[in-house]
Amino acid sequence: MNTRRWKLGAAALAAAFFLAGCETVPNVGGGAGGLAAALGGAMGGGNNSAGMANGIQDVVSGASAVFKDYSPQEQRALGQEFSSVLLGARPLLRNDAVQRYVNQVGWWVALQAEPPKDKDGRDIQFAWRFGVIDSDAVNAYATPGGYVFVTVGLLRKLNNEAELAGVLAHEVAHVVRGHYLSALKKGGFAQIAGGIVQTQTRNGGAMTAAMVNAVRNLYAKGLDQSDEFDADRQGLLYAARAGYQANGLPKVLRMYAASGSGSDAAYQMLFSTHPAPAERASRLEPLLGSKFAAASNVTNEARYLAMRRKL
Repeated sequence: MNTRRWKLGAAALAAAFFLAGCETVPNVGGGAGGLAAALGGAMGGGNNSAGMANGIQDVVSGASAVFKDYSPQEQRALGQEFSSVLLGARPLLRNDAVQRYVNQVGWWVALQAEPPKDKDGRDIQFAWRFGVIDSDAVNAYATPGGYVFVTVGLLRKLNNEAELAGVLAHEVAHVVRGHYLSALKKGGFAQIAGGIVQTQTRNGGAMTAAMVNAVRNLYAKGLDQSDEFDADRQGLLYAARAGYQANGLPKVLRMYAASGSGSDAAYQMLFSTHPAPAERASRLEPLLGSKFAAASNVTNEARYLAMRRKL
């Protein structure tokens, strides 16, 4: 990988996100009543989950203390450089309609997440960016600062918008819960992270080979299993708050278990960096029958399949 590829990747990312901003967030519910009906008559975004019948409470309280180590600006700088490394391996899909669609769903889901606090106790507002990577692998990624990616291979496996929302919500949870920032600290990459921030914010130069390798190693190693389970629970919450069928993410996990394996090249990285998908799904089942029993049943299948045919 070289500097030119990083810069081309970053430029493509910016262009795709500019295009994605040309339309508003879609009406999740669709038709008469739309989202208001799906949420029980109220927009349940951000910290307000009262729109759900019986109310859905945050299943894991508190934000990670690691946010005190990185300012919002530093998180964005890390996210931009992490994204450059990811896009240096595989570029963004050149399809404006698909990129726009995924951004619309992603933005709406991200609005449902509770913002963490910075070191001064103020809410951290992420500049969310979503992108589709042109890869046949089945996977999704997030970075600090609010960059989220899904692969073409994954989109081809999903059956409806609720499943996409569940996947995106899981990745959004990694960002707002500070999982990647925590991994930097636990993995001994704090010094490398500082160098990446300085490179991005001060001189605009290219990352060193050591920095690139550190980012690659971070994604190759994956997050702690506890972080993945946390993101699953939170993802269930965010997707339900957004008015989608809460079962979207568990359905995706069961699809992984049924159709994928660690020996399948398309699933290899997903299986090597995450807990077994069957276990992940089983841990969510009790929530579906209790806290999320009153959630909406909206899937927007037709709209999703219309997008999928463009891949």
